[in-house]
Amino acid sequence: MPNQKTVSAYLSSHLSGVDLAPALRASLRGRDVEESINTVAMAASASDNSLPPSQLALIVRYLLENESGTRVRDRGLTIDELAAVCEMAASIITSPDSAFGVKVSDSSWSMAHRIAYQQFPDEEESSYVPRSLAVYRQIAPSLVEEGGFDLERRYRDAYGLTINDTWNIGYALTQWCLANPGTSFSSASLEQQLGLADIDQDRYGKFLATQACAYDVYRSMLSTPTEGQSHFEPYNLNPFRKFPILILPDGNHMLPIPAYLLRRITHGLYYDLIELDRSGYIGLIGRTFKEYIGRLLSELALDSVSQSDDGVWVVSNDNTAVLIECITRPFGAMSRSTGNRAHLHADLARRAGVVDSVKRLQDIRHPTGNNSRLVEALQGKRTVGVVVALEDFYLANGPFIRGIVDEELSNQGRTAMGAEIQMTHVGGLEAACALAVTSGESLAGLIYRKSNQHEYDCLEMDAYARHLTLLEDHSEANNLTPTILTNAASKFL
Repeated sequence: MPNQKTVSAYLSSHLSGVDLAPALRASLRGRDVEESINTVAMAASASDNSLPPSQLALIVRYLLENESGTRVRDRGLTIDELAAVCEMAASIITSPDSAFGVKVSDSSWSMAHRIAYQQFPDEEESSYVPRSLAVYRQIAPSLVEEGGFDLERRYRDAYGLTINDTWNIGYALTQWCLANPGTSFSSASLEQQLGLADIDQDRYGKFLATQACAYDVYRSMLSTPTEGQSHFEPYNLNPFRKFPILILPDGNHMLPIPAYLLRRITHGLYYDLIELDRSGYIGLIGRTFKEYIGRLLSELALDSVSQSDDGVWVVSNDNTAVLIECITRPFGAMSRSTGNRAHLHADLARRAGVVDSVKRLQDIRHPTGNNSRLVEALQGKRTVGVVVALEDFYLANGPFIRGIVDEELSNQGRTAMGAEIQMTHVGGLEAACALAVTSGESLAGLIYRKSNQHEYDCLEMDAYARHLTLLEDHSEANNLTPTILTNAASKFL
């Protein structure tokens, strides 16, 4: 059976089980065989065994298969490039809908979905932290409408400290716990341990009240939800997402995994704010996310960017237009934690959800009696639709989620999406925008190219961007971090 590292490598690649053999061959074509095999040998001898032998063997196979038909071989694989192509190899060795080439039950996709929603967020600290800071600290406060949901005032009134207090305490505590792992603390001791100016014991106590839970509360959250599927228990909701700090039996506190606190005081502000005014919060974050996407797209140099009257972003060049529909939360907790098809159907088909976003894109691409300025502006251009989500939307473009969306479309008398409509987590669009900027290409052209080439059909957007950096040697684009994230990190981190 494939070992755990092989499975984890597949899952962390976000590649959704698509057949990547053609893309892998293209990535290795033109590489110096001897130098590349030497890199493979170094990786195989490494003490951490981070790259499994089965993947390394497959890389050698593809190198040698391409060897005779390639004239120019300018350089070998670096260690980092080898790790990237090994991720691709992992999806060839182990796919969630087949075992060694034999089709298996659809429930394996549910398991892959569950694992993704447990593991992927914890691997993306470098993006979700600055993104959340940009959303909650930089953009949302500027979009508060008169009489609407004022997140900073409501937070202060409800919890007795400001969002800025929460950030300052949480960030300082994260750093302190990294330097002092396993050391307990209390609201009284934090005054000396952190030494933050203008933060007294009372405010430390109020901070801990929102971030900490006792053992019994933690255990009670582990049972949500199991629904009789005992083998899924390790993938249930992670209580550390809401309560990263544990209250010890002696009344002191401990932060077992500091990264969870960093997530909680950025992305996890959701837990505090939505309890204050659900509809007000959802409306504000919806407007904020559209503004965030607009600022992200404003970095593009070779595309024209505009927004329709109903909020659809349009990115275009001379012959191609990409229509971007924004959605904040594609799934509820049950869908994320169970991977159950019934839950996924209900969430994807809910009002103003993913299916409705796809339908709007279909209507714009194929209008019936609609003479709006947007439709006129698209005349004569190739169009691609993209549904982008702020909250976790992993494996969104793979056959599992796309298949469920298509079933819902069919139930409503609609045609299936086709490759001309893509779905992605916001991290995928960020990576594509960063690639367009650093490589001097049009984002509209990059996304159309993805939708128009069969080997990229079910590839996730971020995996597509990473693939292009490897395939086309965009060495300057390896970071794939847009300016909006860099600026937020610079300001707060």
